[in-house]
Formats: sequence, structure tokens, C-alpha cells
Amino acid sequence: MTTLWLNGGFHTDEAPLIPATDRGFLHGRGLFETLRAYGGVPFRLKDHVDRLAASALHFKIAFKPPPLEPVIRELCLRNQCEDASVRITASADGHLLVTARKRKALPDAWYEKGAEVMVAPWRRDPRAPLVGHKTLNYWEGIITHEEAVERGCADALYVGLRGELLEGCVTNVFLVVKGKLVTPALPGVLPGVTRKVVMELAKVKERRVRLKELWKADEAFLTNSLIEVLPITRPGVLTRRVMEAYRAATRAR
Repeated sequence: MTTLWLNGGFHTDEAPLIPATDRGFLHGRGLFETLRAYGGVPFRLKDHVDRLAASALHFKIAFKPPPLEPVIRELCLRNQCEDASVRITASADGHLLVTARKRKALPDAWYEKGAEVMVAPWRRDPRAPLVGHKTLNYWEGIITHEEAVERGCADALYVGLRGELLEGCVTNVFLVVKGKLVTPALPGVLPGVTRKVVMELAKVKERRVRLKELWKADEAFLTNSLIEVLPITRPGVLTRRVMEAYRAATRAR
């Protein structure tokens, strides 16, 4: 049994607390954020809350959360998960849910030798109305990511209508091209928090990236809050530098 926080109080996950008529449940009308807690302390919480708030404003969803850091710290304590996957979920009907569970780690070999990726078997329109937001209408990304995992890959990468590399189902992507770090530009991709941190730690060029550049890149890596910086190919000098700088940033608090 796990403790969660919903609408101002702590409850067990067995309690029926959200109405069956909630539009988040019925239509996927809602938003979420996933972040990581180190030692029970959430990393870059403000960035995640700000991004959620921006999406809420865009979709006209009421979102006025209380201070969430004490909530997350308490959840990590109650659920005994210092290295935690934390999720904040806001439904269109005003329900706010926070959960914290032990993070499931990826294989160490992927960080040492590089992980595999696949390309999603369909093209995505970067102008689609939900692109760039973490919405509860997420089934498309889930089934595509699950297919990638079944194939032994870390993620599936989306490609745009003109052959441009966009992002993964659950990740942003970076390449090292001719010694320079590049990443697909906004809009059309999620403005990832880990992506933002990497761009604070290293010089990164945001631009249109062609899929074929991935296969020719000197180095490449994926990012998100739970996996941090995950090399696609065997990590080179620049990837290792970013990996180490990011880990230092998360633990120097």
C-alpha cells in the first residue's frame, strides 16, 4: 500500500477519491509532470510546476497548487523512497494528485556502452495541438514507448513530416555534430526540464535536425528527469562531460 496526496490530504492508493465523472478520467483532459527526488528532495521542482502552469493557462485549466516541496518530501518519507519518481497530475476538473514511488533504474550497461533507440513507425505533425505539452491524453506515446522497450530500446524517436528529428516518446535528444552539441529547436518538441539544465551546463545550438544526422553523429544522448543523461552511442568525451556535470548538479544540494 502506497501513500499519495490528493486535493490537500494524504491517503492510501486504495481509497476511491476521484469522481468517475472527472474529465481527466473520461477524456484525458488534464496535465502531468514527472520529476525525480534525490534523497527525498525534488530536483528543479519550480521548473516543473512552472511548465505545468504554462500548459494549464494554454488549455484554460485552473491550476493553483499549494507549496509542493513539503508534500513531496513527506511522500518520499512515508513511502520509503529516497530515489523517487514523483508525478504531479492536474485534471481539468480541478483535482490535484501527487505520487512518489521508488524509481526503476535503467541498466548500468546502457550508461557505459550506450542504449539502442528505434524510430517511431509514423510521422508526427509538430504543429499538432498537444505537442509540447504533457497531457493525460498520452496513450499514443505510451504504446509507442512500450514497443520500443519490447525491442530492447530505451525509447522511440519521433520524426516530423519533413524528415526532421523531433524527440523521443519520453525524452529529448541531443547530438554531437562536428564537435558541436545540437538539439531540435522549439516549437515541436517538449521544453524538457532536463533539456533546460543541459543547456545551462553546456553550449548547445538549437536548430532543425535531420534524422539522417543522428546516424552520422559523433555522439548522441537522450535526456529526461528520471534517466538524466543517457548515451545512445558509446559515450564520447562531450557526452561524458555532460553526464558528469548533470549528476553533480543533482547531488550538490
